[in-house]
Amino acid sequence: MTQILKATTQFNLVDHVPVGLCLLRQDFVVLFWNRCLENWTKISRDDIIGKNLLDFFPHLKEPKYQSRFYQVFSGGFPAIFSPQLHPPLIPCFLPNEQTRIQQTTVNAIPTDDGNGYYALMSIQDITDLTDRIHIYQEELKKRQSIQQELERSNAELENFAYLASHDLQEPLRMVTSFTQMLGQRYKDKLDADANQIIDFAVDGAMRMQSLIHDLLVYSRVGRLGQSFEPTDCEEVLDTALSNLQLLMEETNTNICREPLPTVMADKSQLIQLFQNILNNAIKYRSEEPPNIEISIRSEDDYWLFSIKDNGIGISQQYFERIFLIFQRLHTRQEYPGTGIGLAICQKITQRHQGKIWLESELGKGSTFYFTLPRAMPE
Repeated sequence: MTQILKATTQFNLVDHVPVGLCLLRQDFVVLFWNRCLENWTKISRDDIIGKNLLDFFPHLKEPKYQSRFYQVFSGGFPAIFSPQLHPPLIPCFLPNEQTRIQQTTVNAIPTDDGNGYYALMSIQDITDLTDRIHIYQEELKKRQSIQQELERSNAELENFAYLASHDLQEPLRMVTSFTQMLGQRYKDKLDADANQIIDFAVDGAMRMQSLIHDLLVYSRVGRLGQSFEPTDCEEVLDTALSNLQLLMEETNTNICREPLPTVMADKSQLIQLFQNILNNAIKYRSEEPPNIEISIRSEDDYWLFSIKDNGIGISQQYFERIFLIFQRLHTRQEYPGTGIGLAICQKITQRHQGKIWLESELGKGSTFYFTLPRAMPE
């Protein structure tokens, strides 16, 4: 009895923790039974302390339990009883006869004489946690199903856009050619109205041809992209600037650049990314000659590129819209183009597991930012 009183006194401090605690002697006599277990089992400590636990829970006599307790009492090795593999050691019940889900750990505590161990059972109620996990798992399954459906739908739309734009090219090329021939042959032989109609037809066919071409480029980003390989961004930028050389000379564009790193990327798409952003910086210039600054910053796991210009700038309300396909902020008479260049940029950065955004103030220029991973994207 002295042993029981001593154990009871030692464990008073943990009597109110929300974990079931039970201390057993090697003969399975209960030395401590905390208040949490009283509430769960409706067995008071006065009724169980000093008594054999096996009399209250006979299933613990089964070999699968006895062998685990033996390793605690004799060897001092802990034992863990998970809800996935073992029924509860000490069954406790929720309202409506629902069983609690328990995680039980049995730790060894040396006896005073050093000839053996007590067994301290720590029983944690994980019913609510398990229920939440099940809810999260079901929600995750639903989201995965929705994501798979979206990916399938996006793939179908991308394939449709590619096929449609590809198949439309040839008949549209024919329409454009014959319309141009009609204009060249009959423009000066008809009245002013006929000349205007021919001009409209030629212009419309050429714009449609440009639109179909850009749509084909957009659809190819994910569908026909090349594999990623070490890509020197210095060479990429040189190529992009070379492609824009004539436009830069016509507009007296000045480029200020920092040394750029080597990244894992699709080289041709990276050239397209730089070229589209630089082309926009020159196209939407102010009255001053374009002055473009290209810089790089190393972050934890990615490179942050920035391209700053002194152009006309963009109002904040349009920051999201400009990355949408076919979205234009100006008329074609003001600035030519199909409104697809930045949508291509966004798709390229997404394929490289990066992102693109901008900071801008109307009349004061814009800065486009995009990120590329330092490691190879999967």
